[in-house]
Amino acid sequence: MDANEESFHNLVIHSPLPVVLEFWSPECSFCMKMAKVLDALASEMSGRCRVVRMNVLENHYTPNNFGVTGIPAFFRIEDGKVVGRAEGAMSKGRLKKALGIL
Repeated sequence: MDANEESFHNLVIHSPLPVVLEFWSPECSFCMKMAKVLDALASEMSGRCRVVRMNVLENHYTPNNFGVTGIPAFFRIEDGKVVGRAEGAMSKGRLKKALGIL
């Protein structure tokens, strides 16, 4: 699921489910590799977690607020608060471990 500045609060901050948020760019080869990992994670966690992606080229305010300095950057958000953070390309298992997803 893609978010933009307008939909961010509804999709992420006010989500009834925990959220895995990725900040990415279509120009980033590591980001493109992570798309399959996120799709697999979304399928595995369906109904228990929401996976949301935000393009940093189209949205500047939110990535800056999250202190994103490199992409891909991942955040686990629960009840509107960041409870996990990871950066860079990795396997699904490593991403889950880095974000504290069991």
